[in-house]
Amino acid sequence: MDEETVLNRIGTWLSALAGLLILAMAGPAAAADAYPSKPIRIIVPFPAGGGNDLVARVLAEALRPILGQPLVVENRAGAGGNLGTDLVAKSPPDGYTILHISNGIVVNPYLFKTLPFDVRKDFESLGIVATAPLWILVNANSPITSLADLLQRAKDPKSQLAYASPGAGTPHHFAMELLKSRTQMQILPIQYKGAAPALNDVVGGQLPILISTPAPVTDFIATGRLRFIATMDPTRSAQYKDVPAVAELVPNFSVTIWHGLMVPAGTPPAITEMLTNALSRVLAMPDVQAKFAAGGFTAKFETPAQMKARIDNELVVWKKVAADAGIVPE
Repeated sequence: MDEETVLNRIGTWLSALAGLLILAMAGPAAAADAYPSKPIRIIVPFPAGGGNDLVARVLAEALRPILGQPLVVENRAGAGGNLGTDLVAKSPPDGYTILHISNGIVVNPYLFKTLPFDVRKDFESLGIVATAPLWILVNANSPITSLADLLQRAKDPKSQLAYASPGAGTPHHFAMELLKSRTQMQILPIQYKGAAPALNDVVGGQLPILISTPAPVTDFIATGRLRFIATMDPTRSAQYKDVPAVAELVPNFSVTIWHGLMVPAGTPPAITEMLTNALSRVLAMPDVQAKFAAGGFTAKFETPAQMKARIDNELVVWKKVAADAGIVPE
């Protein structure tokens, strides 16, 4: 084989290799350019009918015309949200499986000894989409008249005060435990299986204190069956301007229910950026804001970086709360 033939073959090989490299580099970009080309799943790791489900379905409807594909909400409940969350963690990172989460994802590490996923390592944040305040309410016939009154009474170990929570490990439970640690209140949690039975018992007078989001309780406030004494949001409610924020008596205290979307780690940046931009657009729409407000939520977009910072911060906060409250993972 002469030298010219050898050089020609080497040139052919190098050209072929360059072509393969170009195809390999263009593959993800081409896939991202074609996205989405089929329906997208939004996994809600809780049963249908709750706040998580409502937020996800409003988003699915609003995102469809922007993304040009149906978004199908699938409820995969179980293990405090861990089953559905793990399903997404182990799904292909192609943008076709999205996780809807709320505060539970930063509480569960302190409720379960082992988790099959790591919220920091196995997911990419798309953004916070909605928030809801936590309110402190009392039965209308309770002698507790204000937050200051509650804090004073609860410092007495003989008061035997108790509050109703919709379940152990819920944001409601952890928020009240945080308030207890900041104020030295002596108050016991009574854990219910859901918000409805907790609400019923406080309205009925079986317990004096309730921690709740707004949607289930506004009618009871309006009819005088519950007394709204404080919000855990950092500022007062625009609807109830005479009711103080806890932060007015307990500096820097703030606990907010939040909802957000995530995708599996490794999802191409072009896809995550497309989804994040679409979320930002729909959350600015008046009809989406109105639907969220009707369910007791505020449409609020926070960037992926802000969502990541929120998760990192709350993992630290709730770890200490769990330890202080003697909550042992099971």
